[in-house]
Amino acid sequence: MKEKVLSIPTPFGAPLDLYKNTWGKSGDILSIVSGLQGDHLNGIYLNSRLSQFLDSVVEGIDPHYTLKGQVISFPVVNLNAIQSGSKLWPYDGMDMDLAFPGNPEGETSEALASAILTHTADSYWGFILQSAPPHYEDAPHIQTLKLDGRIKNLSRDLQIETVRKRNESAKVSLLQQWHKRDIVAVTLSSGSPRTINLPQCETLFQGIINFMVAEKILKDRRKIKSEASMNSRLYEPNDEAPVFASTAGMFLKEAKVGINVQAGEKIGEIRDIYSGKRLEELTAPVDGYLVTLRQYPIVYEKEPIAIILTAKKSWKEYLPWSAH
Repeated sequence: MKEKVLSIPTPFGAPLDLYKNTWGKSGDILSIVSGLQGDHLNGIYLNSRLSQFLDSVVEGIDPHYTLKGQVISFPVVNLNAIQSGSKLWPYDGMDMDLAFPGNPEGETSEALASAILTHTADSYWGFILQSAPPHYEDAPHIQTLKLDGRIKNLSRDLQIETVRKRNESAKVSLLQQWHKRDIVAVTLSSGSPRTINLPQCETLFQGIINFMVAEKILKDRRKIKSEASMNSRLYEPNDEAPVFASTAGMFLKEAKVGINVQAGEKIGEIRDIYSGKRLEELTAPVDGYLVTLRQYPIVYEKEPIAIILTAKKSWKEYLPWSAH
């Protein structure tokens, strides 16, 4: 069910409206938020795909699933930034993900943040759908602020291998605020800003369906054997090996995100814009998983080109009492 939860007057007549979708009336709540940044279109598309799917389940059109729990989604938060194709709130340059917990009586971005937090405060789980920073692409992976048993179960149910622990000092992000309220919350990151990568969206879509079935938000009426448990790859911030350009020029990539690379393997090269001469060959400094890669080809000296995750850990290092 689509519901208007906030309407803010604008100088142009038409108000700025915030909508949420709700399915189900009982059980633990899963909240899914996308469009905090206006150029993170992968998440917006994925959330709309989930909305279409859940509508078909509730209306009895889907032949396989029955809804047993509750799902809340905010497909589009930063509407004005989306309309302008920018990451930030266009009027005050605010990153919407730095406006939390917000203020119902505050500026527009603060009022939106307050409404989202209010309507998701009773959630048991929370997913934020986002993309890589500008000029980069992320392979689909989970980002979390802590590694514990609940995150272990969540990553297992999502069937997404790569779990990346982030150090986030800002206390004003939605993820931080959800954690503060003891909501089992993660960010699902994939793709590049201003683009929609359908295969990556499908990977996360299937992962979220797997999660909802495993947590009994959905019932799958088919007799399907559950998939074997996936061994997650866990990475701390100091397990990240960045690759930097040592010269300025035009970056031509020769690798793609989501692959394992070996030390010395070529990632790409930098050429002189005027002569075409090769200035630098960029290689992986370590064995690892290529999670982030630059997509915009014009680079300056010392700009980051890629992030390789190395020294992967197992859940046993964090949960020694767990055998799985």
